[in-house]
Amino acid sequence: MSGLMTIAKLELVAAVRLKWVRLLTAAFALLAAAAAYSAGAAGELVGADTFPRTTMALMPAALILIPLAAMILGVSGQSAEAGSEPFLFGQPVSRSSVLIGRWLGELAALAGTIVLGFASGAVVIAMNAGAGGATRFAAFVASAVLLAAIFLSIAATIAAATEKRIVALGIATFVWFFFVLLYDGVALSVAGWLTGMAGGRILFGSVFTNPADLVRVVMLFASGTASVLGAAGEAWLRFLGGEGRAIVAATVAIAAWIAIPLGVATLALARRDL
Repeated sequence: MSGLMTIAKLELVAAVRLKWVRLLTAAFALLAAAAAYSAGAAGELVGADTFPRTTMALMPAALILIPLAAMILGVSGQSAEAGSEPFLFGQPVSRSSVLIGRWLGELAALAGTIVLGFASGAVVIAMNAGAGGATRFAAFVASAVLLAAIFLSIAATIAAATEKRIVALGIATFVWFFFVLLYDGVALSVAGWLTGMAGGRILFGSVFTNPADLVRVVMLFASGTASVLGAAGEAWLRFLGGEGRAIVAATVAIAAWIAIPLGVATLALARRDL
């Protein structure tokens, strides 16, 4: 455990020192503050609007930028420079400890970036419109951290299964593109081709096979903006057997999306010839 935490601290320090990570924090801060004011402007109000409107304004950018940042940071951190891995893995620490320690350090760095960035938006709202709804906004931020954790796990799997960093980055970029931009179109096409109840079941079930879609739905429910889903959201809840079962199913699915890729990455790293 001490070796794992040491590696996590080293990875955290290395990630925080990256200029683009610090710039990402500033970008999230500017984005959150701008979203707070633009949401108010959209409703012809003065100053920042309420937390739900700001959440809706932030969500599209968060669902695109956070997975991309997690993929780049995860692959870059888990894929060491050529010649350095034999030295690292020659130390008295298991390969799984190295992988999970790196993952923990990267998650801490990215979580700090997300929380610090979006907190600026919360401050703007609280100063102008009061702190009502801040708890739901915190739930949105927590969901964003979970999204980062999922894609860091996927990035660890890609890095562990690939020897060259440039190849891993290419695969990670395609995976990000598939889940964030391409997947919904494929799911809709398949559902439309099947039609009827089968198409609807495929469409509702497809939420669990795409972490970006899964976290999007969780964000909407956690932040109190699930009403935007309309009849589709109500049908999804009925499909899962009610709101309680839906929450349990989503929690289990998110845990699986974090744990399973990490387990696969651990196995792939154990079998690599270093």
